[in-house]
Amino acid sequence: MTTQQWVPLTDLHDGCLFRPDGVVVAGVTIRPPALGLKSQAEQGQLIQGLQAALDGIGCPVEILTLPRPIDLDRYLAALDTRLQATPIGDRRRVLGDYLRWVSGLVRQGEAVERRSYLLMTRTGPDALAEHRTTLRGLLEDLSRLRGVEAAALTDADWRSVLFLMFHSTRAAFEPAPDGQRATPVYRARTSAGGDVS
Repeated sequence: MTTQQWVPLTDLHDGCLFRPDGVVVAGVTIRPPALGLKSQAEQGQLIQGLQAALDGIGCPVEILTLPRPIDLDRYLAALDTRLQATPIGDRRRVLGDYLRWVSGLVRQGEAVERRSYLLMTRTGPDALAEHRTTLRGLLEDLSRLRGVEAAALTDADWRSVLFLMFHSTRAAFEPAPDGQRATPVYRARTSAGGDVS
């Protein structure tokens, strides 16, 4: 199996991912509010609003949540410095307990943030234009929901998502490639051996 057969995309542009099977994927990054901090009525309104927004999409939707490791080395170093400067007493004990707790999270690999995405798939020659129309309506619907932050995925966002999926252990310590030297991952070859534009 060649790398081109294994990589599940052919190109990335205009905020969409193009797959080898002809599917065009558009996406929205979404940051919902903490439901546990809302009343029952607010929770119900938010869930109904999200359901209505999803029902209006009109194409297959996938919800993807990715854990992204967080580099807490600088934070731990700052806490340790503060602990050393804190006089002996209750405050120092509480700070020491907190530092041990955060260090434990890091050792156990639980220092992650979750990023959520709504991914929409379409096929056909008008898939890109249809995605643009759908994204406008979806973002408008989501903007009406109190506390929900949403934005259409840009090419840079897609590179971040792909970097996180393929290089999850490195994602905490290095940024995703910027795409300045990016070229299509795969180009179909014609029978004559030339690239298909």
